[in-house]
Parts: sequence; structure tokens; C-alpha cells
Amino acid sequence: MSTARHGGNGVRLFIGERIEHASDREVLVTVCDALEKGNEWAYIFANFNVNGRQIDVAVFSSTTTLVIEAKGYTQPIKGGVNGSWTQVGSYGSRKLRNGYTQALDAKNALRDAMAELFGALSGYPNALLAIAPAIPSGSSLPPSDFKVKSGGLDAIKVALSTKSGALLSEERCQALAAHLNLERVSGRDAAIHETVLLSERTVSSYESAFLEFHGPIGALLAEDQYHLGDKLISASKILEMALSSQSALLIRGPSGCGKSLLSARIATECIQAGVLPIHIQGKDFEGKLQKIIDVELRLLGTSVRDLLRASRLLVRHLVLFLDGYNECPEPLRIALTRSLQAFSLRYGAGIVITSQGALARQELLSVEETLVSPPQSALKSQLAKLSHEDENFTNCQALLEIALSGLEAELIGQAAASLPAGASTFVLFDMVARMRLGSFATAGIRALSGFAEELISQTAFSMSIREFDRFCNATSVTDATRHAVLESRLVSQRGDRLSFSHEMFFYAFMAESAVRVARKDSERVQAFLRSPRFHGSKALILGAMEDDSMLRDILEKTTDQGILESCVRGECGDAARRIVKAKLDVLLAEMVAETSELRFLLNGEGWHSCSIETGDHRPILSKFEVFLPAIGWLLIQGVHLEQIMAACRVMDGKIAEANRDLYKEARAKKVPIRDETFSQAYVFNRKIALSQLVSFIHSGGLSLRHTPGRELGEALNTSWNEASTHGEFYVLLEITKFTKQAPWAAPCVLNLLERLKSLPYHLQLATMDFCVHLRNVDDAVKAKMIAALEDSMNKLGVFMNSMIFDVLKGLGGLDAEEENYRTVVLEEIESVFSESGPQADTEAWNIFSRQFDHPYDGIYWEEVNNLASDQKRQFLFKALKGASTEYVSFVGILIRQLADFGDPSVSEAIEPWLRLPAKRSSMPQDAVEVFFAAYEAMGILSLPLPATTTSPVDVDETMRACGELSYWACRLRTCELESSSQTLDARTTLLAYSASASAGALWSSTSRMLSSDGARTHVATSYPNTALAVCRDALTNRESQKTYHEHGFMNDLARIVSFSIQVIGQFGDADDLQRLRSLCDEEELGHQALNAIQKIEDRVRYLK
Repeated sequence: MSTARHGGNGVRLFIGERIEHASDREVLVTVCDALEKGNEWAYIFANFNVNGRQIDVAVFSSTTTLVIEAKGYTQPIKGGVNGSWTQVGSYGSRKLRNGYTQALDAKNALRDAMAELFGALSGYPNALLAIAPAIPSGSSLPPSDFKVKSGGLDAIKVALSTKSGALLSEERCQALAAHLNLERVSGRDAAIHETVLLSERTVSSYESAFLEFHGPIGALLAEDQYHLGDKLISASKILEMALSSQSALLIRGPSGCGKSLLSARIATECIQAGVLPIHIQGKDFEGKLQKIIDVELRLLGTSVRDLLRASRLLVRHLVLFLDGYNECPEPLRIALTRSLQAFSLRYGAGIVITSQGALARQELLSVEETLVSPPQSALKSQLAKLSHEDENFTNCQALLEIALSGLEAELIGQAAASLPAGASTFVLFDMVARMRLGSFATAGIRALSGFAEELISQTAFSMSIREFDRFCNATSVTDATRHAVLESRLVSQRGDRLSFSHEMFFYAFMAESAVRVARKDSERVQAFLRSPRFHGSKALILGAMEDDSMLRDILEKTTDQGILESCVRGECGDAARRIVKAKLDVLLAEMVAETSELRFLLNGEGWHSCSIETGDHRPILSKFEVFLPAIGWLLIQGVHLEQIMAACRVMDGKIAEANRDLYKEARAKKVPIRDETFSQAYVFNRKIALSQLVSFIHSGGLSLRHTPGRELGEALNTSWNEASTHGEFYVLLEITKFTKQAPWAAPCVLNLLERLKSLPYHLQLATMDFCVHLRNVDDAVKAKMIAALEDSMNKLGVFMNSMIFDVLKGLGGLDAEEENYRTVVLEEIESVFSESGPQADTEAWNIFSRQFDHPYDGIYWEEVNNLASDQKRQFLFKALKGASTEYVSFVGILIRQLADFGDPSVSEAIEPWLRLPAKRSSMPQDAVEVFFAAYEAMGILSLPLPATTTSPVDVDETMRACGELSYWACRLRTCELESSSQTLDARTTLLAYSASASAGALWSSTSRMLSSDGARTHVATSYPNTALAVCRDALTNRESQKTYHEHGFMNDLARIVSFSIQVIGQFGDADDLQRLRSLCDEEELGHQALNAIQKIEDRVRYLK
């Protein structure tokens, strides 16, 4: 039976077949009108058969069961209770069936059917012979009696309000409809009009198929909360947004966090709200959105044409769900975004997208973004179906802590009964694999590890089903094992390609393969760990090893920071964790010992004239740096903080000793001894272990993307309470800064602020930086902090004054003065408009840049943006003319804002920035940003480029060619860019220098440290064929590549090669695979080459 929707007032309509006769339609409309005006429930059955008797209309309510025989007599009728009836007309008479008998027989047939289904009934239904629109004048019919009433349409309302016997409940009405196999329809239109009925049948069938497929997936979603800006919202709120928002809804989050389950849940719940969902996969997009929609809808029993026609006719809103946007091949993502935009505009459809990252050309869609975070501890336990009372809960806690996705948490729960305490991630996946393979576990794991080994040897991520058959034959995999493997969901088939169903399963079986190949050869295992091919399997390989002596030997020799951190996190198992933690205990003890033996020396005059001389050589500390991430992870779990504080106290004792002993010498040499010894100990000296550790902490090495351990808060509180030396405070400030303990520590920091002048320089900086990030501070403490900062103003130098302003602003200490300063800003802007010439232009630039770098930057931003449109254009024009050519940080933003006005007359200010950027710029990335912004602005404004002189220098020519290509990318349609004669010269230039300078220029156009708004046209993306040819040649001539800048951040050949690999991965084809495979064993490039291979395989479904 159909599950179509129904209207309000509790009236439900079912039909046996569509109603064709006019009298039947008039009767049904009258019945519906009468019932829909009431507030009671009612069931209407129309045009159906029961026990061989056709019934026009039956109505069931809480007070009546009514059978209506509909007639459409237009001429007088004569007849009695018995015998045939006669219709008398102008040209004679004709015999008709007895309407009274028909109504009576229909009533009795329905009652018999009800009694057969439900047993004995009390009383009988009422019957009505309804003649539409009224009984013809001159008719002679039997009078109404207790068996059958008769009358025109006006008798229907009376009959509906007349009580009867044989009453049914709503549940029994529903059961009777199902028993009679009646079809639920939304209302009278569907019962009467064939097109509406067919549309309802299309939608009803589609909804049933949709719920059957997606319902079980959505049901797997565990309740969670999601981030909308700074708010936490529920799944039901996301459903509301999907139904009502005028914007596309983007659900973002990492792999395995439940985005797809959330998407399926919302899609199925849309149906209950009367919305038609369409659910498709981003990985299936090959350039045409309608194609993948049609394939999906045909799997659900309909087509795009039929469903869209039905939605229009029934006025059903469409919502298109695209799951896994990030799985769409990169070169097609812009086309996918545009297709979604076009679909939404054409059909008025809502859009819901799930993705790991942002959309390509996201500005094409008005997007509301919801973030799905990796599951927290409680949700992971829920997904694993584990509780504190479960006997396996403790055993699984370490694994649940390191589970980074909902998938991993579910797997832990599945394998919980078999997991030993301290099990590694590998053991987890191995146990799950064994559970899925059942009795074929041994043979299946052997086959899957062989499958992984075969993929590694081919440097591939999938193989054809034919290759797999040959592999099974060559390795003696039986048909039964092969079937078990394919049914295990450890591998999946897409088209004719077979691959592991999840990359973690691939990594796990790569690890199993490596351990089987290496057996007891630790050197072989170390070779695997160094190979980029096993990048994702390193922790799993160690977790698969069960020979402790071999494991110890490998860990003693490794210098891989990631491996060591994985060990202390428990990913490699309990044995590996114990080995590395024991090593860390020794290292930290040695660090303290080293600190106790060092001494400070003065070896010059002025700043940076202090050095540290260590005592005995300690070889064990030579590799201390590789253990820093592991120590850092333990620190945020609240471990080892006490030992580090002890080392700081020892170091501060040495500093105090040096400050006393070297005081006279330092004064004679004008050395600021207090600042110098502190900075050597904790900032600049990277040779001693404590300095390395503190520098790691202060450079952001503590990865707080991991959840801080429960013990961290207690450890920090204890350390703050006991701290007394500068070094201790310096370390604690950085560890505490982004934790929930920061407000608690505010009184301690206040103490530092009150004696700020007496602190070493770098401790002053750390103290004020802490205050910049401080939130939710007690008002009394905050007021004292503001007073202490104000007291320090003009006592520590100009640079410190700037920092103090920033801190005061963050604490609200400038709020009172900020509004007073608005008058100053308005006067400055007024002076720009009232004067002309270079000085006014320079002042305009200064005002513009103060929007980004000034204590009152908010006031500057407000007032600049409050200018009338023409005034703002004039202001930006003057600012660009007066902009600094040395400090160009914000010039790119300025050019783009000016171009947005669409006024070609501003070219005078833009054209000077078309000059090639300085090769020795102090801000190389920013200089390149400005260069491309100028070319794009000229293109946006459709202004001709000024003539240039050809340069014999290849880096100059390629940089200018990229600028011209970015210019034309803003003027021509995308499909014209690589065929237009306008771009030919620039494309030819890049191809001519592809062996030396072109890839570097393309990289410069794409990579940057500072992005104004993410709107830069990437030359490589706009000209994929040209970029691909250039990067192929660059990879062949790796050692000959050049960068535009002579010094600085961008002068890095390895980065150009890496960029070239990424371009080939994004735009290349099967012919590039062999070239990429030759790089897979290189330490620096191997991982990127493998990623590029995977992208090409996914895109072209490479068949060997």
C-alpha cells in the first residue's frame, strides 16, 4: 500500500482505481468538502471492489460508516424497491439497474468484508443513493427507509452526520485499506485526474525506494552536536536549515566523522516534511550532473524527467543532497559547483553538500556552513556501544582515545570482546577483519595481505576484477576464500575496479604484508618504515610486531618523529609505548643533568654576545629533537610537566649564577646580561636539550588539536602554584595560553604584569602575548591587569608600547578611548579629500593600512566602509597611488577593492603595479600577490595591457606570461582560454621555458603566504593543459628549475618539483603514472607522488 502524504483535518483518502464517471467525481468532491470543514478524523474509500461488488464511495468516522451509491441521472426515473428501474426521455424509455438494490447490496457486501476481517460487528453501515446533482423532476423513487436513504448531493451532508452501526477505529480502517489493497492518495485531485494520480504514484514509489535504501544508513547516526559559527546545534536544526534556508548548506568535517550518515538522516526526514530529496555521490560526477542524478533515480525506480514533472505538478520542493564533494576529481570541482548552482536556480531546489573541505568557487553558491567535529569521548563510547560497566571498557579506552573517526570507534566496539589491554590500532583492524571473514579468517587475511602487496608493487590503489582473478589464481586463493573476501566489505568494487573499502584497511594489510615479508629482519622493517610507500602504515607496522626485542631494536634506531609520537599515544601497542616512555624518562633525566653542568660565556659586545658551554658530552641527547613531538603529546596529557619545571629551576639557578659572575664584564661590554642569558637558555640556543624543548613549545609544537588529557588541568594548577622562576613562568605561559586553565592563571599573570619591567625581554613578550589571548577573566583581575599595563606604557620602548596597546585592546582597556579616537580618524579622512598631491595620497594609503595594523583598526575599518560609494572609490584610488612599494602587505587587497567598482578610470593607479616584482623583496610572497592582483584588476576592468619590452631573462618572461594569462582569465570564458589567439604568446612563452623557469612562475601564481580573500585566479587551474605540459617537462628537468626570487622563502627547488607533481596529479592521465611511480621511493617526494597516482586512478579509472 502506498505511503503518500495526506492533508490536514485527519481526512485520509484511498482509491481502488482512478474515478472516471462524472457523478462519482461530484459525489467525492461533496464528501471531501463536507469532511474537511470538520475537525474529526475520517477515512474515504472510493471506486473499489469488495467481494465482487463495486462500491463508489465509503466513509468511515468515529460516528458513522456510510456507503454511497453515486448516480448521474439527468432525466426522470421511475422504480420501486424491487425490479428494474425505468428512465423516461423525450424519445422513449430504457431499463436501468435498481439503484436502491445497488446501494443495499454495496452496504451488505462491505459489512460482510469487515466481519470476515474483524469478526462480529454491532449493527450495519448506513447507505445513501446519491443522485448528482439532484433527483430529476418528475421522478418516482422508493422513499428513504432504515436500509437506504436517497437524495441529491445535498443529502450527503446529512448522511455524514447520521450515526450508524458497524463502526471501525482508525487502526481498523487502515487495516481494511491494506486488506483491500487500496492506494493512498493525497486528495481529490489525485483521485480524479490521471496526471495527478500518475505523479503521486511516481513520487510514492520513489519515496518508498528512497527510504528503503537510505533509511538504514541514516538510522546509524548517533546523536551529536554540530558547529554553526560559534553555536552548537542539533541534527534537527540542520534539518530545519535544509528545508527553509535560501542558501546551500555545506556540512564540513574530517573523514569518518559522520557527515554521510547525517546527510542520509536529513534526506530521509525531508520526506516526512513533504520535501523530495535526491541523494547523489560526488565521486560519481564526470562532468554532467543530470547523468548521475538519472542513474541514481533509475536505481530507485524512476527517472529525472518523471520525478521533476511530478514535483512540479504536486508542488513538492526538491532538495539535492551531494555526499562527498571532496571525492569529486579536482579538475571537475568547479564544474560541479556550477552545476549545483544551475540545478538550484532552474528547479528552485535546495542544496545540501557534505565535504572535507571548502568548495571550489564557493562564492557561486550562497553557503551556510556547519562543521562536524571528530567524535568526542562520550560519542565514541556510544558508537562503540561500550559503557563504564562493560568488562572490556577499560581495555578499549586507550584505543577509543586515539580513534580519530566514528568508523574507528565502531570497529573498536565490534572487536571489543577480543581485544587485549593496550592493543594497538593494527590489532583492532586485524580483529575486525577476522570477525568479518569468519571461518575464512586465516586464508582471507593471507589473500588480503597479498592483495595489498600486489598493489604496493604496482604502485596502484586498485586493480581490475580480471587482475584480481589472476592474482587469486597465482596465489592459490580458493573460490570460497575469494567469495568470503568479496563479501567481507573489506574490499569494494566500483565498476570493474577492486580496491580496499577504506584507506585504513589498505594501510592495515600493507602493514601485515610488510611484517610477513620482513619476518625477523629488523633492517628490512626499518627500510619499510623509511619508504614513502608505507607512509600511512608506519604505526600499523610497529603495532603488528610481537617480538619485543626486535621492536626495541627498531625504536632505538628510528629518528621518525611521527612514529615516536604514535608510540606514546598508544597507536603502536602497549609494548611500543612502554619502550618509548622509558626512553623519554632517561632523556629528560639527562636533560636535567646537562642543564646542571652548563655555564654561560660572554664572547662579544652588545646584543647576541652570550653563549652556553656544556659539560660532559652526552651522546644520548644527540637525537633529543626527534622525541619532541612525543614529549609534547605527553605534556598536553599532563605528563612530564613536573620534570620540565625542575629543569627550568636548575637552568634559572645557572642564569642567576651567571648574572652575578658576569655582571662587571657585561657592564663593561654593554651587554644586557639579564636578557642575554635568558634568551640563550630558552630561545636561541638550539644545542642543549632544554632549549630545544622550550623552543618547540613556544613555536606551537604542542598540538592542541588533540584533546588535552584530564590530568593536564591539575598539573597546570600545581605548577602555577609552585612556580617561582622566570623559566617556569615562560614555559607555563605557552602551555596554558589556549587551555581552559588560562582564566584561572590570570592572577598569576597579573603578578608578572605588575613587575613587567624587571622581567627578561622574552618573558615580557610571552606575558603580553598570553594576555592578548586571554578571555573570560574576572573583572577585578582584569582591571588590575589594565592598570599594570598602563603603568608600563612608555617605559619599555616603542615596540613594547605597540604590544601593550594590543593587550589593552584585547582586555577592553581602550574601549573608553576608542570612540574618542573616531574624531581623529574622521579628521584624517577629511584631510585626504580636502588636499591633493603625493602627500595626500600617502596619507590615504596610511589610513587604508591602519585598517589592518593599528590599535584602533576597527574604527578605521568602520569609517572607511561608511564612505559613500563614490567617495570610497576616490579614497581607494588615492591610497593606491600613495601605496608603499617596500611594504606591500595590503596592496593586493587594495587593488581588488578598487577593481570591484568597475571604473576603468582607475587604471592610472593600477598600471604601476604591473611591473615585475623586485627579486630581493623583503616580502616576496606579498610582492607576487600585488603583481597578480594588478593583472587581474586590469582584466576585470577590460583595460588593455600596456606594451612591454621582451627580456632575455627567462624568469622575467615566465612571470610576465603568467601575469598576462591571469589577465585573460578574467576577460575570456573558461572554454576559450587555451584556444584563444589572445593567450597564445603567453602560453608559448611558458612552453618555451618549461625546462627551466615556467613551473616556478606557475607555482608563484598559485602559492602564497598571504591571501586577501581567496579570489585569486590560479593560472595552473585556468590553463590546465598548458600547466600540465610545463610540469611534465619540469619533472624531467628537476635540477634546472629556477625561482623568480633570488633569496627567501620561495627559493626552493624541492617545492617547485612538489608543485609539479600536484599539477600532474590534478590534470594528468594514465600516461603519467609511470613517471610518478619512479618517484615513489624518494624520501621528499614519494608521498606526494603516491597521492598524485591515487588522484589519477580515481579520475580516469586507470586500466592497466
